[in-house]
Amino acid sequence: MHVIDWTMRGQERCWYANNENKEEEEMSQFKKLSQSNEGYDVVNELFSWQPIRGRGPLGLKLTKTPALLELIQKKLTLTSKGKGKQTTCDVQTISTAIQGRKPRSQKLQASNFQASSLRIGDWEWKSIYEGDIVAKFYISKNKLAWEILHEGLKSKIEIKCSDICALRITCPKDLPGMLDIMVSAVPQFFIETNPQPRRSTRWLATTDFTGGQASTHSRHVLQCGPGIMDKHIENLLHKDQRLYLLS
Repeated sequence: MHVIDWTMRGQERCWYANNENKEEEEMSQFKKLSQSNEGYDVVNELFSWQPIRGRGPLGLKLTKTPALLELIQKKLTLTSKGKGKQTTCDVQTISTAIQGRKPRSQKLQASNFQASSLRIGDWEWKSIYEGDIVAKFYISKNKLAWEILHEGLKSKIEIKCSDICALRITCPKDLPGMLDIMVSAVPQFFIETNPQPRRSTRWLATTDFTGGQASTHSRHVLQCGPGIMDKHIENLLHKDQRLYLLS
């Protein structure tokens, strides 16, 4: 049994042919599907190269090369006529389409940056060395964290994004940036346990290490150097619509 397989708009659709009479019906279905999407000419041209019954129209086999992928990338980057839109397609997406596989989805990784100070109520921690205060945005987990390094051990304050009830961001050009948040619930506290070089940090739940300030005060003020947190804040607000509206 011969299988023709291609991917359109992230969904994989397959048609199966048992004999030569089926091929004409398959190509008719494919053309109808292609015409319902933008960039029909390019997609139709690309997949007309796809081998049918183990061979191309001239009996030649398509070989994926860097030059071919570069050509496909150029063809698939175009401006839609009359709509003012730009349609782009990643080379990786095309290469996986040629191979008949779904492209792997990209995982949202934690975003982190150095901070110069963290203040919660009357408690304040200032950075002396690099890495003394690190802010982390766990976008996929909807959490924020402040990591404090003291005498070789890390402590962490973890805040749920859903607990943030007010948000103010100050990012003046050539001046220190500030992230000022208000939380509606007591954050979680962790301490590093059994630290080992080049190993992931292992955390153990602990009590409030800010002298009770983070348990009784809802305002957290994080300050960092000029331009350090700009792209991280922008990415966070882009992924979290509620925080964007609060800002």
